[in-house]
Amino acid sequence: MLKFARFFAAAVFAVAACGVVGAAEDKPKPKYTEGSCCDKAEKKGEKCAHKCCQDAEKDGKVCQKCNKPKDDKK
Repeated sequence: MLKFARFFAAAVFAVAACGVVGAAEDKPKPKYTEGSCCDKAEKKGEKCAHKCCQDAEKDGKVCQKCNKPKDDKK
């Protein structure tokens, strides 16, 4: 009976560990600059229609032309 309990505990741990690893492998969504064409399209539930943005998305990146980082005001 004790062997069964150890086996069951190990199996539960293995399944839980696989779930954590599987969740960590999901690709994070790219972060768009607030107010950019990509941001507006995403809020509408669409993809941006600009060719530069579509090319960047294919590479798993964000278009640097349309999503320029905001400058910090000093």
